[in-house]
Amino acid sequence: MMTPELMALAVELARSHLFSDASAATLPQTAMQGAGPDDEDDGEDDDTASGIAMISIAGPLVPRTGNLKLCQQMTAYESVAAQVNAALSDPDVAHIVFDIDSPGGAATGAFELADQIRAAGQIKPTTAIVHFSAMSGAYLLAAACNDISVSQSSGVGSIGVIAQHMDVSKMNEAMGIKITAVYCGDMKNNLTPNEPLTEGSLQQLTQMVNRSYQQFTGAVAQFRAMPQQQVIDTQAALYFGQEAVDAGLADRLETPQEAIDRIASGIADTRAVQTQQSFRMQMQRQALHLRASAMNLQVHM
Repeated sequence: MMTPELMALAVELARSHLFSDASAATLPQTAMQGAGPDDEDDGEDDDTASGIAMISIAGPLVPRTGNLKLCQQMTAYESVAAQVNAALSDPDVAHIVFDIDSPGGAATGAFELADQIRAAGQIKPTTAIVHFSAMSGAYLLAAACNDISVSQSSGVGSIGVIAQHMDVSKMNEAMGIKITAVYCGDMKNNLTPNEPLTEGSLQQLTQMVNRSYQQFTGAVAQFRAMPQQQVIDTQAALYFGQEAVDAGLADRLETPQEAIDRIASGIADTRAVQTQQSFRMQMQRQALHLRASAMNLQVHM
């Protein structure tokens, strides 16, 4: 059984990062979250030799590093944003790759990061490798990339928004606890878990969900160059492998290793061409210099 202290802590956590308005005292969650496994490291693997900056997006997504929990794999939007900026400023990085295995997470901060990733793709190529889950908010970040790669068992989608309100008033009553709220402002106590959900609170929560949903589906539609209604028609369904490609939610079917090999090979080919061009230009400059020197010598003679 959850103690009142733990319940209060959970409510405070939800208020601090799932909603920007601290007065929204609901226990979770206007969160874009779907089904998917949590996995390995979080961080950037900057392989300058291959020209690839690898940025990991793993586990539930939270706005800031202060929201990360010990003993649980999570990713903070602000951490990813910092890694994107570092990759853009690194002249040795030719391609930014996002290694994604996440069920999604908080709506707060997700759209700002997605816009940043989209802008980064105008400067350097960006690829999302779904390894093996990019659901909900994690798919928003993948959709912002120039290219999305999925494997046979990789899943994308869950393009939807969910908010939940937990009413603990009966539990408090059974434990002999009575909570009295004193507040100013008619909506200040909306969504409190210590009372049944009122019509006003339900209306407020519904408006928040609808607003985020329109923003979410609109962003995916813009990023993927598809009608917003087509995104809405997915009804937050999950798509795996070729299904994702057929639905327009991914670009290619390949294993994560094949995706990395393809990108690295493309960078190597581009660098080889650039090296050849640089060598030819250098030889042309030397030839022009020798010709000018010869002409100068003739003039003096």
